[in-house]
Amino acid sequence: MTRERLFLLLAAVALVLGGWWLSANTEWVDENVTRPATGEARSNPVYAFEQIMRRLGVKAEHFEQLDRMPPEGARLVLMSSNWDLVPERAGQIKAWVERGGHLVLLQGADWDETRLESWVPIFAVDVSEKLKREALAARAAAAAASAAEPKPVAPARAASTGSDDDDEDDDSDRDEADSEPPVFGDIDSLDLCYRFTNGKRLKLKPGHQALWTLTQDLHGHQLIRAAHGKGSVTVLDANPAVFQNLAPFSCDTSLLLAATVQAEPGATVWIFLNEKREALTPWLWHSGWIAIVLGMLALAAWLWRAAVRFGPRLAPPPRLRRSISEQVRGMGAYLHRHGHDALLAAQQRALEEAATRRLRGYARLPMADRVHAVATATGVARDDLHAAMSSKFCTRAELPQRLHVLETARRLLLTRA
Repeated sequence: MTRERLFLLLAAVALVLGGWWLSANTEWVDENVTRPATGEARSNPVYAFEQIMRRLGVKAEHFEQLDRMPPEGARLVLMSSNWDLVPERAGQIKAWVERGGHLVLLQGADWDETRLESWVPIFAVDVSEKLKREALAARAAAAAASAAEPKPVAPARAASTGSDDDDEDDDSDRDEADSEPPVFGDIDSLDLCYRFTNGKRLKLKPGHQALWTLTQDLHGHQLIRAAHGKGSVTVLDANPAVFQNLAPFSCDTSLLLAATVQAEPGATVWIFLNEKREALTPWLWHSGWIAIVLGMLALAAWLWRAAVRFGPRLAPPPRLRRSISEQVRGMGAYLHRHGHDALLAAQQRALEEAATRRLRGYARLPMADRVHAVATATGVARDDLHAAMSSKFCTRAELPQRLHVLETARRLLLTRA
């Protein structure tokens, strides 16, 4: 035997031993795993009810807006009171029922707190306190009867989950409701797993007659249908959950719902879930995008016009040098308007400004000391400088000499440290 064949034999023995160990130490069982809803069933809470209606030949649809009424002769199930947000809806529903529509109301959807309460011929009465008193009395009577009678020895309960005792326990959780007239054919009683709204009992307003009732022994009428105009109104003392998810498949609930909406081939059933509208921002864009675009363009234009600019609005004109003739003409016009005394005063101010910047404490000195300080700093003759700085007026013949003295002193102050 070669080394390769020995390795293959050992591997085969290891696989056989591993398989034997797995079979001896593991147990294979079947387990039911609930798979989540897929497709339309994920977003449609009444998907199961719609499928039942479609199997019966009924055209069933659900809506999240009630902008228009169903066709005449159709069935309308109101599972929410949000439709009352629009004031004229109650009048539209009333007119639709009077023309032959069939309205289905759920007591758990608080329809009696809307504008329908004024004309619907059915109302609910709170009997919760009465039911509590009856339940307490029944318990007291049962306790007294059990105390008076000897208790028989109960047989051992079977261990299997499919025993008769378990079936009896399951049946005890169900509620039977009697129908008048029968629901379908000769079915005059429904075995319901779904419990109705606790503490409520439905009644008819005076002057009206019931077309169909569903009654329980303790709770009284739990469903009433009455005529209104050419149509009808059905009130079911239940929560909207009876139409949702898998509730229609429990016990006789499917029969109850089919009779509630008067299911028949070719009928139409509208189910109003709630009032769901598009958000404000997308609605504004879809409804008036032209106005929004024009407003944004106007805002952009206003911001552009009001923004700070980095330069002048217009290009600056070119800087051109003035000619000598223009300078002479301008000086002549100035002297002609203001006289030679104004020119002397302007030259004196120019010297004062230069001396104030160059000579320390010059502004606080009297005139004589100012003349001395400027003469010392520039070397200009003191007498000539005093006459030019202190005079308020001069003749045309004196003006050139005094202007020359003042301008010379100013330039010397500016050039010397």
